[in-house]
Amino acid sequence: MKILLVTPSYFPITGGSEVLTRILAAELNETGIHADVMTFNMNRKWHPKWKKETIKEGKMDVFRTPACNPLPDMLNPLPNLFRIHVLPSLTFLRNLQNYDIIHFIGEADLTFPILSSFVDRPKLLHCVGIFRFGGMYRYYTHDRPFLLRLFRRYFPNLADLYVISSHEEEELLIDLGIPEDRVLILPLGVETEIFHPSVEKKIQNMVLFVGRIDRIKGLHILLEALQYISTPIEVVIIGSRWDEAYAEEVEGMSKTINCGKKHAVKFLGSLNREDLVPWYQKASVLVCPYLFETHSNVVREALACGTPVISTGTHMSNVEPDGILLTRKDPEDLARAIEKMMQDRQLREEYGATGRRFIVTHRSWKAIVRNLVDAYKGMSKRA
Repeated sequence: MKILLVTPSYFPITGGSEVLTRILAAELNETGIHADVMTFNMNRKWHPKWKKETIKEGKMDVFRTPACNPLPDMLNPLPNLFRIHVLPSLTFLRNLQNYDIIHFIGEADLTFPILSSFVDRPKLLHCVGIFRFGGMYRYYTHDRPFLLRLFRRYFPNLADLYVISSHEEEELLIDLGIPEDRVLILPLGVETEIFHPSVEKKIQNMVLFVGRIDRIKGLHILLEALQYISTPIEVVIIGSRWDEAYAEEVEGMSKTINCGKKHAVKFLGSLNREDLVPWYQKASVLVCPYLFETHSNVVREALACGTPVISTGTHMSNVEPDGILLTRKDPEDLARAIEKMMQDRQLREEYGATGRRFIVTHRSWKAIVRNLVDAYKGMSKRA
């Protein structure tokens, strides 16, 4: 079986879609499934080159397709109507014929899926940024609802199977016109060899927050909770400044907390993966006081490192407890949960060990790719 992973952008551009593409390609080739990558030839988003290149990366080929941006972004109506940002050379269509399955990754740009509509191959569209309060879903249902009817007409025809990572995203896809029987829930995986426990690094009473500094992440709820906690806590915050006004707000709250000298709050900014792993290993607990978002990847990464989680989302294991799940976004509720974790080391260790087992068994990339290969095989039989 030969798989072509098709994504608008790829390294040196770095983001969720690019990382997912590289991981899936490597894992598929490791299992004996031949996988290559196709992308636009660009080193900066939506600034492509009209030059064809093929690069060897490990066991796979990366086909960099010539493309151009014929109109400045402000004059180009295609992104708003169809999510087409650039126009590629149609010679890329010949490559598609050499593969058994075409696996599109990322829905931010639909150029490849739309132009591949007449290629007779089984196709998947792997959505990586479907969420209720932003991205494609918000655009067509809230910001530009008059385009929703048009979008629902062509979007379901782009692939045979649509892949997302949670039940919440499944509901959003159905709202956008995708039939339920053509949706596959395939959670994102974790590189468990990289994200692993290190008991000797643990720091007593250290709370970790990882995520962009944006109101929907609920960092202010965590900071408000500190006033109700009697145990001295060190809070380490890792993430980029997404909303400048909000970042200044939580920084002001943190200065007040630090002046009180009971708790300590420290901002580390954005860290790469190699520098982030030790903080997961050091933390007593990861706190995710999200207002909206669920199924965050940082939860899986923390659990892979044996660190239990306190969360207001819906991403806990339903099999065994691996942390504390809160139903209310309330500072006092969060304070009680943190206090409970800080005072019971055995509970933290039990939750952390359970979380690690769950991730290795069900959320390692090897486990995820096994399920993906089963989906490929099912599509091939139906073709």
